[in-house]
Amino acid sequence: MTIKIRVYATLRERLGWSVKDVEAKEEVKLSELLEGIPELWKILVETGFENYVILVNGHNYRLLNGLNTTIEKGSLVDVFPPAGGGLS
Repeated sequence: MTIKIRVYATLRERLGWSVKDVEAKEEVKLSELLEGIPELWKILVETGFENYVILVNGHNYRLLNGLNTTIEKGSLVDVFPPAGGGLS
């Protein structure tokens, strides 16, 4: 089954890609899916998942079943890095 993963902003620069189609077995957990992309997994672990917004089909994974969220065929996973800046 194919799952589309999109990364944004500084993650695009660090990873060198913005969209990746991943082939996965059926009934894959979000953690398994992300671990299958070692360069992305490493960044998330090193800087802390709590600093990222990860959406599964438009829904925050924290409001679903966290990293145990089941990802289905045709799903879309968006990963947004921490935002910074603004007025001081």
